[in-house]
Amino acid sequence: MPSAVVLKKDVRLDVPSVARPLAEAQGLTLNDVRLVVRKARGVFQEHLDDARARTVAELLNKLGIEALVVPQAELAKPPRQRSVIGGQLHADAFLAHTSHLRKSDPILWKDIHFMSIGIIATPQYEEFLTSSGFKELPPIWAIDDQEAKDELRRKLASRALRRDQREASEVKDRARTKPKLDKKELDSLYRDQTRGVIELWSFEPLRRYRIARHEFCYDGLGARARKTSMENFRILANDLFTYLPHALLTKISKDFLAGAELYEIIFDDEAEYERYTRWFVHQAAGPAPRPGVLAAGVGEQLLGPPCEPLDEVESIE
Repeated sequence: MPSAVVLKKDVRLDVPSVARPLAEAQGLTLNDVRLVVRKARGVFQEHLDDARARTVAELLNKLGIEALVVPQAELAKPPRQRSVIGGQLHADAFLAHTSHLRKSDPILWKDIHFMSIGIIATPQYEEFLTSSGFKELPPIWAIDDQEAKDELRRKLASRALRRDQREASEVKDRARTKPKLDKKELDSLYRDQTRGVIELWSFEPLRRYRIARHEFCYDGLGARARKTSMENFRILANDLFTYLPHALLTKISKDFLAGAELYEIIFDDEAEYERYTRWFVHQAAGPAPRPGVLAAGVGEQLLGPPCEPLDEVESIE
């Protein structure tokens, strides 16, 4: 039966100190293991045979990293997402627009049991930080000529591919490094080189609604709407939370709502965000999440509002 190795704490592992002993014990290349360690976020490895999974977990525990083995089936993929492109918030429901025909799909607040907010770096995020020439490039959406857009996309894809081919240990840990940019450059970085998502999950039945920062119409904010999508995204996220005090939230979601600097909570890519979300739901609500039911050993503080700090290291042990 396939198994997965999951971490008990949401920590970013130190690549050099963890990768080498794992590579030596398993007879794998150091670069391959570096990549695994680099991309581990809650879920360390998946789809392993049970014996190998237990070997990996034992090695991690010997290194002082708390890990355990769970059946792969317990880490089921998130339900198929349904995109929300607009809508209005009412006392009992979110009238969500799920098509450009403005057809409203009422999502009752009482049916939402989990809310997740993610800020995800684009493939060009790191290039923006390290290349002065890259900073001078206009964002794709600001280019009118389609041929110029296509050429820029090809160049960006080529740069991203070269970056992905580097050794994992050479990739900077974005979440720990404050960008050395002035306010204007920092605003531009977050506006153009990150994507924001809000996910609303119901557990019975298992459904997932997703709001994407750049694709959502913020007309529902009325006079409170600001100039940038990032400002409007923050307002929307806080508005949604006011209707969901009962919902389970990840620590990163709470940090965002509390006004954390984005570089502190950014995800490297979509895959990292998905792993973190799946891990959190599994740890907090178990393999078969149900309304009001938390996994054994998980404190009720997981259900608190953002003003009550949630420390996953303490709450999921």
